[in-house]
Amino acid sequence: MSIHLPTAYLIAGLLYLVMPLGVWLSLRRQRSATIHWWCIGGVIFGLSLILLGSREQLPDWLTHVVANTFLFLGVALRVIALRHALGRPLHWVWLLAGAVIFALVYEFFHGVLHNEQLRFIWGSGITAALLLHLAWLAFAIDRRDNSPSARWVAAVYLALGLVLAMRSMVVLLNMSQAGALNDDILTMLMVFLGVLSAIVGNIGFMGVFLERLTRQTGQLAMAQARNEESVRLSHQIAQLDRRRSVGEIAASLAHELSQPLTNIYLIAERAHLEVEKAGVQSVGKYLGDIERNTQNAVDILNRIRKFIQSKESQFERVSLNQVVKDIMDLTNDWILKEAVDVSLHLPAQAVWVMGDPVQLSQILMNICRNAIQATQGQAYRHIDLRIWREGNLAHLSIRDNGMGLTPEVLAQVSTAFFSTKSDGLGVGLSISKSIATHHGGSLTISNAPQGGAEVHLILPALA
Repeated sequence: MSIHLPTAYLIAGLLYLVMPLGVWLSLRRQRSATIHWWCIGGVIFGLSLILLGSREQLPDWLTHVVANTFLFLGVALRVIALRHALGRPLHWVWLLAGAVIFALVYEFFHGVLHNEQLRFIWGSGITAALLLHLAWLAFAIDRRDNSPSARWVAAVYLALGLVLAMRSMVVLLNMSQAGALNDDILTMLMVFLGVLSAIVGNIGFMGVFLERLTRQTGQLAMAQARNEESVRLSHQIAQLDRRRSVGEIAASLAHELSQPLTNIYLIAERAHLEVEKAGVQSVGKYLGDIERNTQNAVDILNRIRKFIQSKESQFERVSLNQVVKDIMDLTNDWILKEAVDVSLHLPAQAVWVMGDPVQLSQILMNICRNAIQATQGQAYRHIDLRIWREGNLAHLSIRDNGMGLTPEVLAQVSTAFFSTKSDGLGVGLSISKSIATHHGGSLTISNAPQGGAEVHLILPALA
C-alpha cells in the first residue's frame, strides 16, 4: 500500500504546528522556560516538515538547506527543553553554533562536492542522533520522576530516531536512494512515526508537567498537614506547660499580692494616724489610695485567671512615663522610710507602648523592690531610673548602687523559684521576664560598669 508522501509530510507538519500551540495554551500559567523551548522547537520542526513535503513546488535552497536546518533546530530546541527540565541547561550560543555548522556542512556536500548522498546522510544522521538523545533525556526524566508520560515521549522519539538512523544507513550502503520523498518502506514508516510523535510526544510532554503539578500539590498538602499537626502539638504543649506552671502561678499569687496588700495596710495605718492628729481633712486621699491598691490586687488576680484559661491579654496604649509615676506614688512612703535617693530621668515627651498597664506595672514594681533591697547596707542608697526612646524601641533602665551580682547569681537570676533572699519566693524576675517577652520585648539583668546591678527593659515603641 502506497501513500502520498508530500501530503503525509504536510499532515505531520500541521500537527507539529498545532499541537505545541495547544501545549503552550494549556501550560502557559506554569511560566517555565522548558515549555517555551519545547513549543518553539515543535513549531520549527513542523515548518521543516511542511517545507520537505513542498519540494515539488518550492526552490531547492528552501526545501533542502532551510528545511533541514529547521529540522535540526526543532529537535535541538526540544533537547534544550528537556535538559532544562533535568537541571542541565545548555546555552543558546551552542545551539546557534551547531545550526551554523550543520547548514555549512550540508551545503558543502551539495555546492562543493555535488554529492547528494552525503548531504542526505549528514542531514538524516545528525537529526537521528538528536532524536536518540532526546529519547535518552526523556528516559532520564522517567527515572527521576517515575513518569509514565515521559516514558511515552522517550519511546516515540526512540522509534523515530532509530528509523531515521536505519534510513541513513541504508542510503550509505547504497541499498536505497537518497531523498525525503523516496517511496520506500522506511520513508513511509518515518513519516508515520512523525505523525505519531506529533501527537504522542506533545501529549506526553504535557502529561509530564501535569504529573509534576499533581506531585507538587500532594507534597504541599502533606507539608500543610505536617505544619497543622505541628501547630496543634505546639498548642497542646503550651497548654501542658501552663498546667505544669500552676505551682509557679500559685506561688506568684502570694508574691504579687503581697505588695499591694502591704501598701493597703501601710496606707490604712497612716490614715488612722492622720485621723487622730489632724481630723478628717486628709482621709479622702488615703481612702482613694486604698481603693486604687485594692483594685490593683483584683486586676492581678484577673490576669492570672486569664493566663490559666489561655486567654489573650487586652493590650492598649500605655505611657511608660505614667507607669513610672504611678509606681513612684505607690512606693513613695517605702522609699522615704528606707532613705533611698531615687533619680528619675523621664523625657519631656511621653514614650508610648502597646501593652497591659497592670502587667507593665508588675514589672516595674518587681524591679524597684529588688533595687531598694539591693542597696541595703550601703551608706548612701541610690537608684537611677531612666526612660528613653531609640528608633522604634522604648527603653527603661533601673540601676542601683548595691553590691552587684555574682556570676553564679547572674546565671540563675531569672529562673523561677531562684532567690538570693531566705524569705524570697524567686518568681518576681521570672514573671517580669515572661511579661516582657509576651509584650514583644526583652528584660535583661547585668552588673553596671559603675557598680551595682542594672535591669534593662526594651519594648516596641508606638509613634
